[in-house]
Amino acid sequence: MTAPVLTAPATVGPGEAFLRACRYEWRHLSALRSTWILLGVAAVLSLVLGITVLLDLGDREAVGSVAVADAIAWSPLATQVPTLCFLSLVLATGPVTTDLVSGAARTTWLAVNGRGTAYAAKCAVGCLTGAGLAAVSALLGALSCALSLAAAGAAQPAWGDVAAPAIRFVGWMACWSVLCTASAVVLRGRTLAVLFLVLWPLLVERLVGMLLGRLPGLDGLSDWLPFAAGRAMLTDVSAYPADDRPFAQALVGSHLATPVASGVFCLYAAAVAAVGLWAYRRRDVKDS
Repeated sequence: MTAPVLTAPATVGPGEAFLRACRYEWRHLSALRSTWILLGVAAVLSLVLGITVLLDLGDREAVGSVAVADAIAWSPLATQVPTLCFLSLVLATGPVTTDLVSGAARTTWLAVNGRGTAYAAKCAVGCLTGAGLAAVSALLGALSCALSLAAAGAAQPAWGDVAAPAIRFVGWMACWSVLCTASAVVLRGRTLAVLFLVLWPLLVERLVGMLLGRLPGLDGLSDWLPFAAGRAMLTDVSAYPADDRPFAQALVGSHLATPVASGVFCLYAAAVAAVGLWAYRRRDVKDS
């Protein structure tokens, strides 16, 4: 008998390992029924957004581009963050916590050349999924708004002025997905991450901002808080009519210019992602 010929295992470079990890994460995410249910719900609600602009129309003949942009971004001015982000919480926190809880993370780490690659793939796929969801939602919302206004016999808004807020909305949702993934790792579970991501932007950060406003010399720091910058990224107060700006500014809670606020929010997302990488590399699946 002749001995079998043994061949050395193929060497996979970091780039190829990352792409394979991304393909695995996408297959994992797309195989879940809950993913498609949530995407379907988001699509249906996006189409309903057009009806909401008719509430702003009233007896007028047109709706401003600011109101339309706020509507297709899921009303971040009224709700403090886009309502769509709450639907995406399950998609953004699920993959990383599911692997850790089920123990499949060990196999993933071996298959994709380490924890760092696995974590980067989860963040990348989550980021692209969040951005893609927001982009499709914005397109469906814009189409719904256009059809609703046409049916009501109202003039169309300046759609060129709606494009920039819509793009910022897509970027915000991409950052939000990264924040969700990293928070789930740092806080060691989906439940705590969801509670934190719901309570911090809606309640805790407002209280922190009020406290900073009462401390001498620190009142300007509230402009730089993460979701205050995020609200300024989504809502350009300077685009509002002069009479509406004070109220809009109070709801936003940050005086940062929109480009600066966008950069600040993205930097916060990157910083939290780096902390998440540090925690993920030291994480044991038994901790979940």
